[in-house]
Amino acid sequence: MGAAAGNLITHAGQQVPEYLAQGNAAQFIEPVARRFCIGTGLDVGCGKWPMYGAIGIDMALGGDAMALPEHDGEGWPYIFSSHCLEHLADPVGALMHWRERLRTGGVLFLYLPHPDMTYWLPQHCRKHRHSWRPQDMAQIVRDLGFVDVLHSGRDMAWSFTVVGRR
Repeated sequence: MGAAAGNLITHAGQQVPEYLAQGNAAQFIEPVARRFCIGTGLDVGCGKWPMYGAIGIDMALGGDAMALPEHDGEGWPYIFSSHCLEHLADPVGALMHWRERLRTGGVLFLYLPHPDMTYWLPQHCRKHRHSWRPQDMAQIVRDLGFVDVLHSGRDMAWSFTVVGRR
């Protein structure tokens, strides 16, 4: 492979781009997310890299995905979360809580690891407690009362997106 393609690593017989093991998955989806996430919202699980214009909720610095701050009585215009939900003990409870923190019409934007990436499956990556297929997460989001739910397939960062409105 040429230099432009980057280095590859091998995990469980699968060759994947090295950048997938380096964090900041949000960088791959942020240009798309900013089309949906307008104004000042929350970036839950941002680590060192909060989305531009968002207030970061970093669990490593004491943030709590299950206790998001309220916003002006109406709710947040969006909640963005990249590669966070799979780490939580109660992801459905978190989604329910996040829904309550969104204003009517507010956007939930999830970016999650795709299960085709064996490196990120819970049995290989012990920090991950859960794994979902795009259509399954989209159905969970619908079942929790979100509307206009969209989902993508796997992208070149071996991740997928689910977007819904409250």
